[in-house]
Amino acid sequence: MKDKRMLVHGMLLIRHIKEPWNMELSNKLKKFYFFNAKTRESQYQWPAEAAADFSYTRTSSLVWPWTPSMWTQILQRDPVTDKLLESFLNRVQPVKQKTVDQR
Repeated sequence: MKDKRMLVHGMLLIRHIKEPWNMELSNKLKKFYFFNAKTRESQYQWPAEAAADFSYTRTSSLVWPWTPSMWTQILQRDPVTDKLLESFLNRVQPVKQKTVDQR
């Protein structure tokens, strides 16, 4: 089999949980839980109403285009890459305030 390579020009971020639900990681238990930003409710079981259908995932996805200057950081596994992603996400979708999980 031939070695095949491709040049990636970005990343597609797909939301699989409907708003106002978010999946968060518990600081204390290191376990994922679900947080409803509207009602402030949190639970460890998957909420059935949070499941995103195809139409929702298609319309809420984000494209993060990568510029050539970003490739140096990405290839070197520079910690700045996390900050680049965070910066991109904050530009296209401001972070909503939520409480910190104390479980």
